[in-house]
Amino acid sequence: MERAASSPPPPDVTIRALRAADADALHALARQPSIDGRFASAPHASLDRRREWLDALMREQYALGAWIGEALVGWSELAPGKLRRSHAASISIAVHDAWHRRGVGGALMRETLAIADDWLGLRRIEAQLYADDFVALAFHRKFGFEIEATQRGAALRDGVLVDGCLIARLKDSPPLAAAPSETPA
Repeated sequence: MERAASSPPPPDVTIRALRAADADALHALARQPSIDGRFASAPHASLDRRREWLDALMREQYALGAWIGEALVGWSELAPGKLRRSHAASISIAVHDAWHRRGVGGALMRETLAIADDWLGLRRIEAQLYADDFVALAFHRKFGFEIEATQRGAALRDGVLVDGCLIARLKDSPPLAAAPSETPA
């Protein structure tokens, strides 16, 4: 699925599924300071490791990229649960440092939530953030996420254990379509 996102600025953002050929661009994006420090992965991941990660991501989850021209400026991941958690998924969004507060994250969030809501019928979308990442918390709140729990010492950042928070957006079950007024003979 490839289409222009419906967010106001930037007008040229295109959201599409990530593919194996995007590994180099994804590797460069993931090395941005604001992205590298947000995720639980170790720094200095090799391109080969990033390719393996992308390959697993494409097999097991929904991975979208935000493109402006030929440049990958953001990505999102939606990881649906299994069995008793099949109604839920975790979400992650990352945007290039130069494109913060310009509509890229919103475009990715809207498209990712459309998959969750309209295609998968998910009722719970959750994310883990640093408790002191007030910008990310405010961003998620715009899309209906609420803080559910604080996680003391959740992650090691710069040699210090910092708090995290679990946030989630809950949604009612999708509505049933109206029954046809006449049954076929």
